[in-house]
Amino acid sequence: MRSVNQILILCASLLGLAASCAVYAGDTIEIVRAEGTVETGNPDQPTRTPVKTKSTILSKNIVTTGPDGRAVIKVGDSGYIVVEKNSTVEIGKSSNNADVFRQVTGMIFYALNAIRGKQQPAEIRTATATIGIRGTRFLVADLPDRKEIGMRKGLISVASPDEAYEIYRKTQEDEFAAFKKEAQDAINEEKRKFSEYKADTEREFVAFKREFALAKDRMVSFDGRRVTEGMLSGKTKEDMESLEAYAAEWLKDVRD
Repeated sequence: MRSVNQILILCASLLGLAASCAVYAGDTIEIVRAEGTVETGNPDQPTRTPVKTKSTILSKNIVTTGPDGRAVIKVGDSGYIVVEKNSTVEIGKSSNNADVFRQVTGMIFYALNAIRGKQQPAEIRTATATIGIRGTRFLVADLPDRKEIGMRKGLISVASPDEAYEIYRKTQEDEFAAFKKEAQDAINEEKRKFSEYKADTEREFVAFKREFALAKDRMVSFDGRRVTEGMLSGKTKEDMESLEAYAAEWLKDVRD
């Protein structure tokens, strides 16, 4: 059996691309489940190759799903991502050997292991945010009419790629949820109070920030530089649960 060094030397000699031939375990990307149209390719080349379940690809590759496609991808020792239909993600490494996911478009559920020792936290990049994570589960939607991050568990940091965000918080929805928990038998009265409160203020301005944290059961939606934070919406929960169920066989092994 060849050693890692021998494999790297062989890659370099055959292709002249030593930097793209890393095949050690920490860099391997495996598609453990796929259905419909799922393709992969190199970011520097326009061609795409159809893939099937149990396909192994090298680091720094693009994975794309079609209108009928879905995929569960194991990313080395980092954990799993679940790619919804009509989505594109580029998977690579940063200069400090941390996993970097560039979500080009679509919806992806991330279930990544808690980092240990000197392991570097992974990073997710979209057009609107850079997300730093240390082991958590969350959904990122980057669609024409829906740009949001929803937290299942854990904690992430969200940073602007340029100017500061204008952050608002949906406090009235949080208070209404608390009312419901405390007094189910007074739901009609609570709805009346909620309607009055909502008429008074739709959102509360918090601050201008370049970076903020997002915790369990919270979500943010983006409208340009405007960011609105609140509790998870029913739609976001539904999408999370659907993708979790699709990948349940593998997500049970994630180290939260």
